[in-house]
Amino acid sequence: MAVSINPNKTDNLFFSDQIKLIPKSEYRQKLREHLPSSVFKSEFNHYYRYLMLMGFYWCGVAVILNVNNSLIKALVSFLIGVSLASLTFFLHDLLHDSIIKSRLFSYFTGLSIGILNLFAPLFWHRVHNFHHARTGNVDDPDRSYILPEKPKNSVEKIAYKTRISDESYHPLLSLILMSTGFFWYFSNTMLSTFVNGKRSQQYNKYNRTQELFKNKSDKAVVIFELVVIFSFQFFLYSYLSKGNFINYMFISLIPIAISHFIAMSYIHTNHFLSPLTGEIDDPLINSLSLKNSKFIDKIFFNFSHHVEHHLFPAMSSSHYPEVRKLLLKLYPERFQLIPYIDAIKMLFKTPRIYGDSTNLVTLDGSKKVNCLLPTQ
Repeated sequence: MAVSINPNKTDNLFFSDQIKLIPKSEYRQKLREHLPSSVFKSEFNHYYRYLMLMGFYWCGVAVILNVNNSLIKALVSFLIGVSLASLTFFLHDLLHDSIIKSRLFSYFTGLSIGILNLFAPLFWHRVHNFHHARTGNVDDPDRSYILPEKPKNSVEKIAYKTRISDESYHPLLSLILMSTGFFWYFSNTMLSTFVNGKRSQQYNKYNRTQELFKNKSDKAVVIFELVVIFSFQFFLYSYLSKGNFINYMFISLIPIAISHFIAMSYIHTNHFLSPLTGEIDDPLINSLSLKNSKFIDKIFFNFSHHVEHHLFPAMSSSHYPEVRKLLLKLYPERFQLIPYIDAIKMLFKTPRIYGDSTNLVTLDGSKKVNCLLPTQ
C-alpha cells in the first residue's frame, strides 16, 4: 500500500507488492541486446528538416505581411504555429545530442528557435536534463503538485483551477490556457531557480535546480538569451510588423500559442497521469507513451514515444518505433501505451495533486484517483 509523501525523504515512495519497480538500467541492458549499434548514432539528416521548417516559417511570415485577407492570415498563422511546434521538438532532440555532437553548433541552432518560441535554450537544457536524472522523484522539476505544495491561497487556487483537471473551472478554458502553460512553466521555473534562494530551507522542488546555476557566468548566459529573445520579438513588432499589433499577433503571438499548446498537451500526458517512483527510475511506470498516426508522429519527431525517449534520450527519435516494438514484445503487460485523445480525456477526469506516490487527490481531499498503472 502506498504511503503519504514525505518531501524530505524520497525512499518512502513505494508500491504495493504486486508491482515491482525495475531500474532504467535493467531495461536498457535487455533492449540493447536486440538493437543494432546503428540506432545509437546521431542523425544529422534531421538538420535538413530544421532548415525546411525554418524556410516554411519565414515564408509564412512573408505571406501574412503581404496579404490583406484575414482568413488567409489566420490559416497561415496556424500552419507556422504547427511548424514552430515541430521546431520545438527538433530542438528537444538537438539538445539531447541525437542530431549533432557539436555543443556550440547545437546551442546557436537552439537559440535560433528559442527567439521564435520564447524560451532560453541553456536554461531549458539544464533543467530538462535534470528532469531526466530525477524522473518520478519529488525533486523532478517537471512533475505535478505533491500534497505539501497544494495551492493554499486564493490566487494559487484560481491558477490551479484554470489548469486541465477534473477541478478546472471549465474544460474549454483549461484547453485554451494550455497555450500559455509552457510560458508560465518556463517563467515560474526560472524565477524559482534564480530568485527564490531565500526559500531554500523550505521544501521546494526547485531547490535542486538552483544548484544547476550556481555559477554567475551561467546566469549571465541565460540573461543574455532573454535579452536576445525579447529584442528579436521587438524587431518583429516594430520593424517587420511596422507597429501593427494585429500583424504581430499573426506572425508571432498566435504561432507561439499554438506551438505551446501542442507542446504542453504532450508534456501533460507524458507524466501527469503516472505515479511517482522515488529513487528507482522506472520509465515504464512513471512515464506514458501515446498512440498517434504516423503522419502526426513524423511532424512532431515521434515525441509521442516518451517511454522510449526516457530509456534512450540520446537516441535519434526516428528509431523510437523500433524500441516500441521491442517493449511490446518484451514487456507486453508493463509497457503503457494509450491513444493521445484518451490520455487528454483522462487528464480531465483526474486531479493534479499527488496525495501519495500512486494516487491523485483533489484540493479538499474528498476524492482520490489511482494513477495510471499497468495493472489497470
